Amino acid sequence: MALIYSLTFNEGNGSQVTENVRSSILDVHYIFNQAVYKENCAPRWTGSEKRGYSLDFDGYSTFIEDEPVQPGDTFTLSALIAPRCFEACHGGVSTAIMDQLDRELNRGFSLSLYQHGEVQFEIGDGKKIHQFRTEHQLELFRKSLITAVYDHQQVRLYINGSLACSALLQHSFVSSACTLSIGRNRYPFSIGPYFKGGMFSGLIDEIRIDQAALTGEEVLDEFNSLTNRFTVSQQEVDLDETRLLDDPHRPKYHAIPPQHWMNEPHAPFYFNGKYHLFYQKNASGPYFSNLHWGHWTSDDMVFWKNEKTALFPIRGSLTPSGVWSGSAVIGPDHLPYLFYTAADFSKTYNQGVGIATPADPDDPHLSEWKMHDQIAISQTERQGIKAQFRDPFVWKDSKENLWYLIIGGGIMDKGPTAWAYTSENCVDWSFKGEFFTVDIERFPSLGTNWELPVFLPLTDADGKTKHILIFMSYFDHESHEHVDTYYYIGEFDRDSVRFIPDHEEPRLMDYGRFKFSGPSGFVDPVTGKSIVFSILQGDRSEKEEYDAGWAHNAGLPIELSHEEGDLRIKPLQALTSLRKEKLLDLTHTSIKDVNRLLRPLCEKMLEVIIEFSETDQPVGLMMKKSKDGREKTSLIYQPAAQQVWLDRTESSLNRQGDLQGGRLDINGNPFLHVYIDHSAIECYLNQRQMISSRAYPALKNSDHLSIIGPEHTMIKSIKIYQLTSIWQHGEMSDQHGNEHKINEYFIQAQLSSNAVSGLDE
Repeated sequence: MALIYSLTFNEGNGSQVTENVRSSILDVHYIFNQAVYKENCAPRWTGSEKRGYSLDFDGYSTFIEDEPVQPGDTFTLSALIAPRCFEACHGGVSTAIMDQLDRELNRGFSLSLYQHGEVQFEIGDGKKIHQFRTEHQLELFRKSLITAVYDHQQVRLYINGSLACSALLQHSFVSSACTLSIGRNRYPFSIGPYFKGGMFSGLIDEIRIDQAALTGEEVLDEFNSLTNRFTVSQQEVDLDETRLLDDPHRPKYHAIPPQHWMNEPHAPFYFNGKYHLFYQKNASGPYFSNLHWGHWTSDDMVFWKNEKTALFPIRGSLTPSGVWSGSAVIGPDHLPYLFYTAADFSKTYNQGVGIATPADPDDPHLSEWKMHDQIAISQTERQGIKAQFRDPFVWKDSKENLWYLIIGGGIMDKGPTAWAYTSENCVDWSFKGEFFTVDIERFPSLGTNWELPVFLPLTDADGKTKHILIFMSYFDHESHEHVDTYYYIGEFDRDSVRFIPDHEEPRLMDYGRFKFSGPSGFVDPVTGKSIVFSILQGDRSEKEEYDAGWAHNAGLPIELSHEEGDLRIKPLQALTSLRKEKLLDLTHTSIKDVNRLLRPLCEKMLEVIIEFSETDQPVGLMMKKSKDGREKTSLIYQPAAQQVWLDRTESSLNRQGDLQGGRLDINGNPFLHVYIDHSAIECYLNQRQMISSRAYPALKNSDHLSIIGPEHTMIKSIKIYQLTSIWQHGEMSDQHGNEHKINEYFIQAQLSSNAVSGLDE
């Protein structure tokens, strides 16, 4: 063998690699080599000196470029790789491992992966680029040796030493003078101004180019010689959850993927002492594409653990084009069932309902899932707007052995709807018609169709039950209306399988202008409470998400109930376990005195609980505030107007803000319960309304608080807690050197000192 190119990635650290044949030192392109929001860092490496190292390619920013390689009439390309996900391959653009194709001159070669893990080899003869693709697919989270052999017009492709594809060309290979690209397609698909498709996500352990055409026996020998380098854990291949912990805007006590993009969390259930929650995941980068089901587990719905990707698109399955949102239920055999939206763009009615069940129910983490071969529900011509049929929500009847399913849709010229089904075994479903439909002429803001319908019981203090239907508006055409999350409260008619609302006007779930979205929920069998999860949207530009390496996180779980038919919302009770230290605990204290005590406080993770005494003046909380007041985000309640507003017009020197809010009818004193987690802000107002939002201050220490209101106004009670991270053992030191704490001894000592107004600090 005549080795003409070799990357063994034996460095194990740093942002450069050595090509061993030409002794070239190559830069590894990586977004955090020159980070915008966090500290600079090199790409991630995994492995050890004993079994060899691998370089982690993050799927959107990591790649290597080198001078061209000039193979002749025979050559062999080989790569030892471990993919963590497969890209959507938009526009037919494959995920490159090594690419030296010149598509304009039809020259060169490329070894890549296609949409579902098929190995692809492309080769140019000067007149045409020939493409070969295996039927066999690689496995995620495992190392595979892929080999392409060119031998005087004969092409052979191998996976782990076994022949997977062979063909004969009519013309000979012609090399190109193009740059050799490792980990990035030379002709990427433009997903947006910054994000490009065609980039590998996972580990690359070794790259080799031999001048000779290896025989099948020699390919197998090479595979056997690398056996000691095949050992790899799922955690090593998956994205590193510690990489972004020093990002000052990234939440730390919210459920969030290790890196990259997430959409709505969904399909919560409790099984064998553990809570499971899934989410729409793109592990290729912080952008929307090729959705999988990410997976978290928890003992309490507060401290979450990242688990292996649960579901992903598979060629030849029910869902080759994406595994979209759904729900979960404990089935008739007392096992969890996942109901997902199966996307297949090759069909006219391209969305249906698929089912997955655990491969090993005894596994406490339920790491592996098996998707059933048969579609559970397909959209038909009598079910409204085609290709708008998704997000099944399933629950079990508490009084009989019957399961219900609703799914979002819409009826042309009539309005958005949820379709209803029932089943006695969770597999065979009977269509029951329209669960609830809204007149689009009367309520155009509710969309042409619905996504993510959620249906849950609501109980009051006396145990009386209502039901709530939550949904997201969606428009199958351009509209000036704003997409958001709404709800109705009413009754469930089991006989007709219909929802009967108590009120005609829809109600907004959250005043945060689409920051709270993607609802899902379940009845917690441990507490009997109805729990709702959501996505807390990121509110950032594509460039900002590219630079940050992450987009979005889950909102905090909330508990729902009703009082005389009106919705009551409060944070999950178990969130009290996040409290690390009590920073303030006062009663019957003036705003003037409280603000003086708050002056040294500068923290990014807080829980603030305030009850004001009765007042006719505006009161509230100023948070994410710089010491000089140039940056601040203000929550303000106006008693005279019975309105609440979150003022973000001065949240950041670098971006334009807005006002978010609406009507708030309360009986009694204003009561604010606020969670601050770096950029995430969640406000609960007298258990009647929510405002979920974001703030991205430009200044380093915009983490101060003060109370809004006339300085003589009394605060009935105030508690402030420093909260802990759920993603690390022990707290990181504050990167800005802030060690300010307030303890109760300090507070009591200062109360007797001279007061200073803090209203306009």
